[in-house]
Formats: sequence, structure tokens, C-alpha cells
Amino acid sequence: MKISCIIVNWNLKYLPRLCIEALKRSQCDFPFEIIVVDNDSHDESLEYLEQMHKKGEITLVHSGSNLGYGRANNLGVKYAKGKYVLILNPDVSVETDTIQKMVDYMEEHPDTGVLGPQLYFFNGQIQDSCRRFMRPADLIIKRTPLQRFKFLKKRVDEYVMTDYDHKNTQDVDLVTGACFMASRAAFEKVGGFDDRYFLFMEDADLCRKMWEAGMRVVYFPLARALHYHKRLSGGSIFWLLKQRVFWIHMHSALKYFWKWRGKAAPASRSER
Repeated sequence: MKISCIIVNWNLKYLPRLCIEALKRSQCDFPFEIIVVDNDSHDESLEYLEQMHKKGEITLVHSGSNLGYGRANNLGVKYAKGKYVLILNPDVSVETDTIQKMVDYMEEHPDTGVLGPQLYFFNGQIQDSCRRFMRPADLIIKRTPLQRFKFLKKRVDEYVMTDYDHKNTQDVDLVTGACFMASRAAFEKVGGFDDRYFLFMEDADLCRKMWEAGMRVVYFPLARALHYHKRLSGGSIFWLLKQRVFWIHMHSALKYFWKWRGKAAPASRSER
């Protein structure tokens, strides 16, 4: 098996169907498998996934509870038979040639640990899915209206790499976890996602571990995927502070910075 596509679902209604149907339309010269880890869903998405499992079109793994993003993906990888794993959010739909292009790149560049495609929103806007290593204040500035101040926005722009031409393939510090391909051997070598992150920061942590292990992290815009994504930032500071997901992100960030405290980040692989 060349590749295993891993999807984690938790009450995401129709999105798993869109994701899986896009995968099924992929034009590849090799077989691949689809593994869905369901984090104890109770909506219509579960009925669809169970039907697909009975048809033999996916492997459905019931986690029994909401394990969080990283831990559930790690569970999915345990069932994987592929040389590579494609970690994929249910709200991402790959283009027909995306998987083939990504596998071809990985085969030609065996020193690549993580490969991230170009993600774009429904309106065609390119997502800032490749980034430089975060500094503690970057998350707060990016997630709040503080980024409206010109001198702080410049700092956020550096973090999310607005100075980078997103049409170019390039080594980067990290790619977001919504969609990326990894060598399964490299993924397992670095211990996969750190289970201590329930949601958020597990992608940054994984990419950092890959660089530490001597593997490359690459942004690869020749492969593309549509991301049905709703941004958290943009509301007032009072609205934001009421959002549970905001505090989950902050909690994960604290764990990340505590874990890597006193350790210099690998030299930036992105041009400044």
C-alpha cells in the first residue's frame, strides 16, 4: 500500500462525505486506503461513515470518546498500511491530482518528513498554511484585534509568511495540520503527534520534531486542496474571550512553549 489517508471526525455533519468523495475522485497510479477515526460522534456523519465502512470503502475506527486531534490521528496511523500517511481534516477536499503529486514529490525527496499542499478557501483566497516558528506573543496578537495595530500586524505577517510567494515550493518551519503528507516511518520515528495537545499546536510540535530529527518540512503549492474553514479571529476581544476553542488553543500553546522552553528552535528554513 502506497498511502493511508487518515481522517478524524467529531460531529462534523456533511463534511466527512465531502472529504471522502473528493479522495475517491483522486487520479492515482497506485491504490490507497481511507481510515476514519470517529471521536464518539452522535450526528448524521456517523451513519454515513458506518455505511461506507460496511461497503468496504473506508476503515472506520471507533475511538469510544473524544480523544482530541493528535491522539485520534495517532490511533488511525496504527491501522495504516501505507508507506505514507495523509493527515486530513474532514473540512478539506483534495483536488484530483493532489495525492499523486504529493507522493511523487515524497518519492523523489526521501529526506522530506512532512509535505504540505497549498490550501485555499472557497472564495479562492490562499490560506496561510505554512508558517515560521511561533513566538509566545504571536498567538495572542494573531487571535485578537491587537493585529490591527500596524506595528503588531507586521509581526504577525512575519509569522504567517505574508512576505513569501506562496506559488513557490520551499522548505518552511512548519505547515498546518489541516492537510499534510508524512513518511509513516518518519512519523513513527518522532513519536507521531504529542498526545498532550488535545487540539492545536500538535502540528507545530510535530514539524519541530521532524526538523530536530534531520527531516525536511516542505510547502508544496503544486498540490492543492480546498479548505472549508471558519476563522476564529476577527470578532471583538470580549467575544473572543467567551469562545471555548480560544482557551483550548491558549492551553495548548502554554504546553508547547513549556515543552520547548530553553531549547532554541532549529534555524529558520524560510527566507526572511
